[in-house]
Amino acid sequence: MSENNPYQTPQSNLQELQPHEYSINPDWTIEGVLKEAWELISGFKATAWGALLIYLGITIAVTIPFEFLGKDSAIIGFIGQIIIGLVTYPIYAGITMLAIRRSVGAPTNAFMVFDFYSKIMPIFLLYVLMMILIMVGLVLLVLPGIYLMVAYSLAIPLLVEKNMRLWDALETSRKMVSKRWFSVFGIYLVLLVIIVISMLPLGIGLIWAFPLALVVPGIIYRNMFGVKQPQ
Repeated sequence: MSENNPYQTPQSNLQELQPHEYSINPDWTIEGVLKEAWELISGFKATAWGALLIYLGITIAVTIPFEFLGKDSAIIGFIGQIIIGLVTYPIYAGITMLAIRRSVGAPTNAFMVFDFYSKIMPIFLLYVLMMILIMVGLVLLVLPGIYLMVAYSLAIPLLVEKNMRLWDALETSRKMVSKRWFSVFGIYLVLLVIIVISMLPLGIGLIWAFPLALVVPGIIYRNMFGVKQPQ
């Protein structure tokens, strides 16, 4: 395998984890991940909800002006979408990294969602490229889009936590997730059911369901790629 292969480098790093890193666990199960996530949300709910409120608040604040300005102008609307993405995508990446930090027992607080604006352009471009590829898959045959939606689900943390390039992050996520695609899809499906059910009794169940849904991908990421001990 060539040294220039975008998949070889992360694979090699994962196989040679240093003592300060959390090793991979290829034998994870849906039941095991859900059980661990349930244990980890204790003491994490306020942080998870605080991060979500920050994300929603900033998203609304940035979106509202363009809702008025872009009503009669497609160009302004397009520019608005770019600005909204540049402002909010790094926060979403921060929320994802909160879950990964929680998965290894590292300290977390809601304001850590702002930690990744230094990577604003790579994050934005990765989101755009990922969405284009997923939409093409959905438009063509639907199933390829669903496959990519799941397969690319860990690309963002690979970009920010492993410092990968755009295509490397997408391909590494796709190739690794594909090895357990049905397990990953299955656990996301279970989370969707949990979220829907939690909304029925006045949404009270979301107090627990949202942090659970947040932590699960963090555990999956840790199990698949390992995580360096956060500072």
